[in-house]
Amino acid sequence: MHGLAMIVALVGGGSFKATAAQEDRTEVKRALVEQLRAPEATRRRDALLALSTFSDPTLLPLFQTAAQDSEASVRAAAIMALGQLAPIKEPAGLGEVIPLLVRAVRDPHPLVRRAAAWALGRVPDPRAKSALREAARDSDAAVRAAAVEALGEHRDAAALLERLQDKDAFVRRQAARALGQLRAQAAVAPLIARLGREKDPEVKRAIAWALGEIGDPQAAETLRTLSRSPDPYLSAMAQEALRKVHARER
Repeated sequence: MHGLAMIVALVGGGSFKATAAQEDRTEVKRALVEQLRAPEATRRRDALLALSTFSDPTLLPLFQTAAQDSEASVRAAAIMALGQLAPIKEPAGLGEVIPLLVRAVRDPHPLVRRAAAWALGRVPDPRAKSALREAARDSDAAVRAAAVEALGEHRDAAALLERLQDKDAFVRRQAARALGQLRAQAAVAPLIARLGREKDPEVKRAIAWALGEIGDPQAAETLRTLSRSPDPYLSAMAQEALRKVHARER
């Protein structure tokens, strides 16, 4: 396997990464690094996405440089590549990366801001949490949703509770699910209160699911009411959540 076919296999799902000989991997990496100099933004972007699958900390300087590219799609790919490296990089080695990701949260293009929010969710640093709280108030709903998911990784229940009041239903749903994943006891009353005002059926289902994951008995009456909902999906979700609450009471 040579040239473009090798690169396509690498980008297309990782099977090449798992099976190719080391010399082929080295050849592919060299070709992808060269592709970072291509005049076409799409080729630079694709090279970054492929290089990110190598999980190679020595590529960090290339990703940092690409994060300053004039094209938003390339910057976003570079930021995602940095995020891929974050969990395997020594904390001391993230010193230059974190300020770059924090700056990217303020990038003019929402695609880059969204990538930065995702990447910051993988960085165990207080500066990341602060930047994510800022991103959770972004004007773009997709950026806010990415920030909410990342704040869940940082276990920031207070910031997630604030997003329960977001004007976008998808963001509210993400916040409810993240609170459920955290099993945040402090979220029970706000989640129940939100139900009284919530119009979106997907958000209601997410809240029912979250209440079940948290398992607090004070949610039982609310879940019983939801179990009688004419929405069959909400009713089923509430019944399952109620079973979880009762199971934790035993």
